[in-house]
Amino acid sequence: MPTTYIHEAARRLIEKCRTRDPFEIAESIGVKLMYRNDFTALKGMYIVIERNRYMFINANLKERVRRIVCAHELGHDDLHQAFAKNKALQEFMLYDMATRPEYEANIFAGELLLDDDEIFSMIKDGYDLPQIAGELNTDYNLLLIKMNEMTKKGYDLRLSLNADTRFLAKLRDEDFETYDTP
Repeated sequence: MPTTYIHEAARRLIEKCRTRDPFEIAESIGVKLMYRNDFTALKGMYIVIERNRYMFINANLKERVRRIVCAHELGHDDLHQAFAKNKALQEFMLYDMATRPEYEANIFAGELLLDDDEIFSMIKDGYDLPQIAGELNTDYNLLLIKMNEMTKKGYDLRLSLNADTRFLAKLRDEDFETYDTP
């Protein structure tokens, strides 16, 4: 599907729920959110069973990582429900861009969590990418994905933006706050 469709889908959801908070959105649209303590490498999972939508998130992750996982799974809910009927979409790494559904869910998460104008304003004010990620309490690689999408929308960012596509697979909670940029 075209990325413009993904941008619009995230925008519609933000407007409908009047928030960018993925946990509030999940509750508002009827996705049952469950935290699992028994996940080790698995960060999250989305499945549809008998028209009931479920999202499972690793309870051992820090809050801001859970927030990204939740937004990513909402992307699957909005874009890929047909794929998830009685078959779980499991997330071991969120920034895996090798498959189209994962790529699309990553774009959706960036669109849902991060505001174009806020990012653009920070760039114009001289913030660098690690500073922007820190100010927005997000991951550097999700910010890069978002900014790549912003350039497609016509924002003149003049940056080389390449995310580590396997980043979240490598991410440990203790590394999240001190992740070194490439």
